[in-house]
This record gives sequence, structure tokens and C-alpha cells, in this order.
Amino acid sequence: MGLQKYRADKAGEKQGNGATPWYAQWMGGDTLALLRDCPTPHGPRTVYVRGEPLTYSSIPAACSFKGKTITGYITADENHEYYFRAHTGKL
Repeated sequence: MGLQKYRADKAGEKQGNGATPWYAQWMGGDTLALLRDCPTPHGPRTVYVRGEPLTYSSIPAACSFKGKTITGYITADENHEYYFRAHTGKL
């Protein structure tokens, strides 16, 4: 099973940090599914949403680096641009 949990139907507007959000279209509205070219500690990567938001400002997510899965969360900065924060730990 891959990293992607939700389908990515529609691309959003490219952000200033280079990331492009993709959304799943549901009856209740668009939901963030993944971020392409998202800034991560390991360079720009595709970051996939892995579950429901834990808090108002964090969405569980994961990306891949050298064949390993890096888990963390997606959050937004003061400019409302998404970015990925990796959990600390070993690779």
C-alpha cells in the first residue's frame, strides 16, 4: 500500500513557497489530499495527507525519502502557506 490515502481531484493555486495543494472533491467541500513540491527537511517532496486533522492547525502527513517513510504533519504559516513538519527520530 502506498502513501496516498485520499484521491487528488483538483489542483489549487501554487503557493509562494513552491508547494501546490491538491484537493479531493467531496459533497461537503474540498479537502486537502496532498502537496506537490512541498518544502520538507529533505528538500521539496510530495507530501500526502494520512488522516483527519488532529488539531485546528495540524494534519497528519507523510512523505518518502531514500525509500523510507517520513511521518509528520502539515501546518500553515502566517502567510497561509502549507508546509511539512517531520516528527523527530531516526531515518
